[in-house]
Amino acid sequence: MQSTVLSTHTSPTQHHQAAQFFDRVSGSYRAKYGTQSAFHHYFFNERLEKATRGLDLKDKDVLDIGAGTGNLYDHLLERFPTIRFHATDVSAGMLAQSNIPEGQRFVGSAYEHDLPLRRFDAIFMLGVTTYMAPDELSRNLAFIADSLVPGGTAVITFTNAHGLDTVLRILLRTPLRLFGSRNKVLSSGLRTHTYSTAQARKALEEHLQVQHWDLLNHTVFPFNLLLSGLSLRLAKRLSQCAGTPAWLRFLSSDLMVRSVRKS
Repeated sequence: MQSTVLSTHTSPTQHHQAAQFFDRVSGSYRAKYGTQSAFHHYFFNERLEKATRGLDLKDKDVLDIGAGTGNLYDHLLERFPTIRFHATDVSAGMLAQSNIPEGQRFVGSAYEHDLPLRRFDAIFMLGVTTYMAPDELSRNLAFIADSLVPGGTAVITFTNAHGLDTVLRILLRTPLRLFGSRNKVLSSGLRTHTYSTAQARKALEEHLQVQHWDLLNHTVFPFNLLLSGLSLRLAKRLSQCAGTPAWLRFLSSDLMVRSVRKS
C-alpha cells in the first residue's frame, strides 16, 4: 500500500486555513477531549500517557509545538510542578483556551519566535504533523534538532498512512465534505498528510536519531463511533501488545516516535 500525502507543499494559505479552522473549533475542543466523547477522551489520554512515559521532567525545560488547548501542560504540571513549560500553536484561539501562562505561549510556528530559551530538555509535537506539508515538517524537525540539549528527547506523532482507520477516513472524505460539519477535520476541507513508517523514519533521520517507536489509537473509524464501547475495550487490550508488528500497525491510526539529538 502506498503512502497517502494529500498535499506536497506548504503555503501561507494552508497555514492560514489551519489557524482559521482551529480558531473556529477552539471553544469546544477542550470539552471534546474531556469526558464529552469516550473515544476522544481515550485517544487523547493514551497519547499523553505514552508520550510522557518514563520521562523525568522535574525542573526541566519543555517545549510543546502545537500545544492546542494545553492538555500536555496540564498533564505534566500535575506530575512535575517545577517544570518550565513553553508552548506554540498556529491558533490563538486554541492557546486562549489553555491554562498555560500567557508569557509562556506563543502564536505561530516555533521557528518564527525568539523564545525565552534556546535549548530544551524535551520537545513534544503531538497530533501536529497531520497538518504539515513535508517542507514544513522538515523545518520544524530542523528547529527541534537545533533546540534540544545534548541528550534531550523529542516525541513526535504521525498519522499512519498504512492504518485501516486512515484508509477508511480518506475513502469517506468526499461524502463527508458534502454532508458533514465544517467543524470536523474530515469535512472541513483542511488538507492533511499521512506518513508510512518508512517516510516518518526518513524525515526524522535527516535531523534526529530515532530511539523508539510506539503505536496509538487501535480503533477504526467509523466503527469507533458506531460501536464505541466495544471499540474502546478492544483498543485498550491491543494497546498492551508489545512492539510494533505489522498487523498492529494496520490497526493503529498513529505512529509515535521518540528521538534524540544527533551526537
